[in-house]
Amino acid sequence: MARKTKVEAEATRASILEAAEHVFMAKGVARASLEQVARAAGVTRGAIYWHFRNKQDILDAMLERVRAPLWEMIADASRGGSSLNNLKEVCILALKKLAEDRRYFRVHYILFHRNESDQSLNKHRELAESAITHLARIMALPENRKRLRPHLTPEYAAYLLHTQMLGLFYDWLITPERWALSDIARLLVETTFCGLLTEPE
Repeated sequence: MARKTKVEAEATRASILEAAEHVFMAKGVARASLEQVARAAGVTRGAIYWHFRNKQDILDAMLERVRAPLWEMIADASRGGSSLNNLKEVCILALKKLAEDRRYFRVHYILFHRNESDQSLNKHRELAESAITHLARIMALPENRKRLRPHLTPEYAAYLLHTQMLGLFYDWLITPERWALSDIARLLVETTFCGLLTEPE
């Protein structure tokens, strides 16, 4: 068999991830099998093992595909200037993406509601620690720290913002038809920031 080109290999990897999203969404990560993912992707199990070690590896790759653009924006928000305003826009964008981007919706629904394992808890902890660390760095910038409410440390502010966004993601995914999240994303985020800051910009 001829060796696959890099482009073909990347296309196969992408098709596996796409198939896994639908299989995990329908069955849950624990009940889904790699055989089912292979059938949905139209590849062999060997092809899956060429690209991924196991289901958790697939889930990690799925998360990375949807996380990367937002992490780039968070990094931009941490480079000074009007970083709190940039961070606010990142939060609004994240909620709008959840409502409008089907891949973003599927992956986060799987993470929060279709992943039943200790590995899932570990992944949640890992993502939370990373997010809070990044947010605390932004909150600790001198021009941002002075705007926090008295006695609210950058670490506390980061924790509050993270848990607020986490709660919005988790709860909205249960009944997405209840709220038009894109329409109220700015209201929700700006209200959250009012609770963190002494005064608006």
